[in-house]
Amino acid sequence: MNLSPVTFEQPGQLRRFLLFGGIYIALWIGTWYSARLLVSFGVVSLWFLPAGLRFFNLLVFGWNGVLLELAVQVVFALMQITSFEGIPIVDILSINTLWRLYNLLGSLVVCSAVIFPVRRWVNNTLDLTSPAHNALFIVAALVASGLSALVGVVGLYHMDVITQTQGPDALTTWMTGDFIGIITLAPLLLVRVLPGLKHYLQHGCLQGPGKVGRASRFENLMTMLIVALALLTVFAIPWSLELNHHFPLIALLLLLPLAGVALYYGQSAAVLTVVLLDGGLTILIAVFNQQAYAFQYQFVMTAIALVGLWLGGAVEARQRLTVRYRDFASISNDLLWESNARGDFIEVNGLLAEHFKLAAGMFWRSFLSESAQTQLDELDKAVNQKRPFHHLEVAFRDNEGALRWIQINGLPLFNEMGELSGYRGTAIDVSRTRKADELLHNYNEELLKEVAERTRELRQSHSEMETKERHLQVLLAAAPVGVLEIDHEQRCRFINVNGSVLTGCNQEQALGLPFLEFVHPDDRDYVEFVWNVNGQSDTVQWLEFKLNRTNLRCAAHWINLGQSSEAIAGAIVVLTNATARHEQDERLWTLAHHDALTNLPNRNLFWDRVKQALSLARRNESGTAVLWIDLDGFKDVNDHFGHAAGDAVLQQVAQRLKSRIRDSDTVARMGGDEFAVVMPGIAESDAALQVANQLVASLAEPFVLAEATTHISGSIGIAIYPQHAESVEELTQCADMAMYAAKRAGKNQVQLWNGG
Repeated sequence: MNLSPVTFEQPGQLRRFLLFGGIYIALWIGTWYSARLLVSFGVVSLWFLPAGLRFFNLLVFGWNGVLLELAVQVVFALMQITSFEGIPIVDILSINTLWRLYNLLGSLVVCSAVIFPVRRWVNNTLDLTSPAHNALFIVAALVASGLSALVGVVGLYHMDVITQTQGPDALTTWMTGDFIGIITLAPLLLVRVLPGLKHYLQHGCLQGPGKVGRASRFENLMTMLIVALALLTVFAIPWSLELNHHFPLIALLLLLPLAGVALYYGQSAAVLTVVLLDGGLTILIAVFNQQAYAFQYQFVMTAIALVGLWLGGAVEARQRLTVRYRDFASISNDLLWESNARGDFIEVNGLLAEHFKLAAGMFWRSFLSESAQTQLDELDKAVNQKRPFHHLEVAFRDNEGALRWIQINGLPLFNEMGELSGYRGTAIDVSRTRKADELLHNYNEELLKEVAERTRELRQSHSEMETKERHLQVLLAAAPVGVLEIDHEQRCRFINVNGSVLTGCNQEQALGLPFLEFVHPDDRDYVEFVWNVNGQSDTVQWLEFKLNRTNLRCAAHWINLGQSSEAIAGAIVVLTNATARHEQDERLWTLAHHDALTNLPNRNLFWDRVKQALSLARRNESGTAVLWIDLDGFKDVNDHFGHAAGDAVLQQVAQRLKSRIRDSDTVARMGGDEFAVVMPGIAESDAALQVANQLVASLAEPFVLAEATTHISGSIGIAIYPQHAESVEELTQCADMAMYAAKRAGKNQVQLWNGG
């Protein structure tokens, strides 16, 4: 039985649950008032059915059941308050009201505390055919009844309904009535009502019965008829014989028809029989005025409920096993058989039995006449020794006359005296396997010849491969380049001699080393990026980087291997020493972009630096300053001391200019005695003027030459982006014109472009 929580995800589920809740509330209050009505007529109520309803509700619906019970108690309390027998209005605020509320909710709390752990223990699946679940159900019912009775008796005592001396009797009566109500009504609801109720709450219609409709109705009619006859018989005979005093003892005879119904019809009929018997006892006890034996009859009712629960569950479990066995046997491709001690089949099942037309009563040796005598002797030996036999293959002729083979297994059966009563076992058709074995046997010699020929070819191929491998190893060792093989995890799998020289790692150190470990840390991000981008390409790739241990510059050509398996996945990398070429390229680049005399950037590199500075300024919304410098009096130095002295002065000027600017600034020689400075990030003229004045002051200091000491000065023009110009050409032109303005103003000074 599925006890999983009820959800309201589908349309209409909440409405259907509320409708069920209304019916449940009416049924709960109806059974409560019926018990009270019996008491008012002087009839002792032997069971308390609301306890069974509550136990079922909490066990099946969990927290939704708690809400439903709270709704029941609210309606019940309102009915008591508004009824003429209820609490007077003036007493609502008294302490008795709190105790009445305690009585209403206390039983719900203790029942929930018992049932919720049970739900968790059985993992929302209760199976009353399981002895463990049956025992757990009964223990939970007993504990819940005891705690509920204890809570109720305490409430009645504090409300002065009972005295302290009446407490034990009230506790026993209350607990027994609740316990009988639970173990009688709850199993009936779980077995016969819950499946249809769950189906209705989920799909909106009642689920059909587990059996065919007529059979189920016939079973119910027969059950009710048996119960009626049993009750009339048990009560009529003692009444006619005037054995009134022994009624409770005679009522135990009702266990006999209960056992018969349970054994014949199973659990569903057993739980219905329990309710009918206990209900009939309750009615007949009142009719025959047997209230004095109430406790004894409660004992009988408890025995009936427990026997019905246990016996019905056991029979249901046995029937399920029987049905399961029959289902497996009916669809099994094997032969399931059982024979008596003489060797006659008692039962045969399975598709194999239908195919070979085997039936009960046949002698099991009659269809084994085609078997070899050795096989039959082995079978007879196992039977004579009364021991099991396994995987015994025997031959026989099927209905079409074809020779078939089966593999049989047998287990001996013994009676109470230890005598052999027969065998039980299985058999499978192994004809195809036998035919396959014969075919394999026929081809065995041919296969051996083919294997020998193939082995010879493989050995020859292996010898050729070994020769080629030795040649390849010699070629790789003599190759003037480094060769590395990288596996699928980008680790070194092979390196040749020249590769070890280039990378600075011998073969033992290199094997298993990640490829990026060979790369200098400054170039690893770049190499990893290129490697990942071209990881799936099947063409030759190229890149250049610096090696880690030797600091050599190398050019790497690599190609990816196939990805069909990890054994051949990876790449082949060829390394060539590119250090000399790289250094030559750097020297050529330096000559093309630097002044040979001062080693400062030349005009070409200066234009490039100005363009970069203006791009950065536009992106960052900052400024850039350009300083144009022309030396004053430099021609006199050349005229008096010669061009060598002039070159020395230009070299010192370059050093002084470089020492006065930032690392991010660029000073360049534009030609002759003209220099220029670009200063990124300068947006205000004050900062540029400050640097320019420092440069003028530095240039005004004496220049010490080999021939003598001389003096020159410098005139500097300043232009700032974006105040003065926004393009490279306009900005340098403004700085140049500002420099000429400084010369006209007397030289040896700084002039900021003013737009004139």
